[in-house]
Amino acid sequence: MSKTSQGSVPFAASFLVEVAEIARRLDADTIEKVAALLAGVRERRGRLFIIGVGGSAANASHAVNDFRKLAGIEAYSPTDNVSELTARINDEGWPSVFAAWLETSRLQPRDAVLVFSVGGGSVQPNVSPNIVAALDYAKSVGATIIGVVGRDGGHTARVADICVLIPVGHPDRITPHTEAFQSVVWHLLVSHPSLQRMAGRWESITPPQLRLAVFLDRDGVLNEPVIREGKPYPPASVDELQITPSAADALARLKAREFLLFVVSNQPDVARGTQKREVVEEIGLRLRSALPVDDILTCFHDDPDACDCRKPRPGLLLRAASRYGIDLSRSYLAGDRWRDIDAGANAGCRTIWIDRGYDERPPSAVPDARVGTLPEAVDWILKNAAGLS
Repeated sequence: MSKTSQGSVPFAASFLVEVAEIARRLDADTIEKVAALLAGVRERRGRLFIIGVGGSAANASHAVNDFRKLAGIEAYSPTDNVSELTARINDEGWPSVFAAWLETSRLQPRDAVLVFSVGGGSVQPNVSPNIVAALDYAKSVGATIIGVVGRDGGHTARVADICVLIPVGHPDRITPHTEAFQSVVWHLLVSHPSLQRMAGRWESITPPQLRLAVFLDRDGVLNEPVIREGKPYPPASVDELQITPSAADALARLKAREFLLFVVSNQPDVARGTQKREVVEEIGLRLRSALPVDDILTCFHDDPDACDCRKPRPGLLLRAASRYGIDLSRSYLAGDRWRDIDAGANAGCRTIWIDRGYDERPPSAVPDARVGTLPEAVDWILKNAAGLS
């Protein structure tokens, strides 16, 4: 069996660990901005020109299909026309081939140029000079420039209006990871609610039977928080855990209506070094033994980690939706803090704020309901769900 340089981990496993780490480090906020920018291009009837070399050229061709078919954006790639491409290379040279093609295409300020590249182009040491020239021309006419590039991003990162930088997972595998994640990013974009206009073939043939869920914060909702100076804190140990007396009956009522039940909890004390992960997991096991919850999803990071799972980001809810087939738009989140409500809103759920009067800021998102207890939250959910059924 082939091993890594450490001599103990199979190469395939190591490669997939790198993939997972790159996915975790991708800047979701930047990709959201790209989606918004492309929606604007479509709205003003602009065109999307996608440029790539080598494997990135193959990605450009595939992406043209997806942006045209699934997102309704008029898209083109210069490498799709082999006759014109090779004629220009033969007669005019490699460095100018993309710029000349864009000029003949009458690139306009309303249009966008999307670059797929590992290095992003560089005059020195003469890497993809055709990308450099194309972007300089796009800049000169005022077209929007978007990059999905690896390593330091090269010329693309320096001149682009917005650039998604694929993190380096391993210095020996920059190219395969970058080209693979170019595909991840454009598939994310054509699946984005602000861009997608048509479902893929398989999704349209066999639409999934999505289920409904209720997401519940842990501390202050299912168990009593520890209050210090008006602010809530988690129990420090299983011995401090006090499950709210009404929680079991309240959740049983939701279960009777066939809701999936998930605990979604921030536990940053693990990252801060003031709590052990094993203790948090032990508390989770105690909750699962006492309450009818289907799964517990926990973020162990703190804000500086910039993860996608720490509420108010919706990562925990999105993972549950993907894993269990959940319709987030018809699901609910009940929480007692602003981070909970904002996470639910960011995931597209209906939100119920169990307002316990903490000395802290309110949610940024307006909750769908504001109550004082978990049973009241369940009352509202059941009434709302009945009206939607």
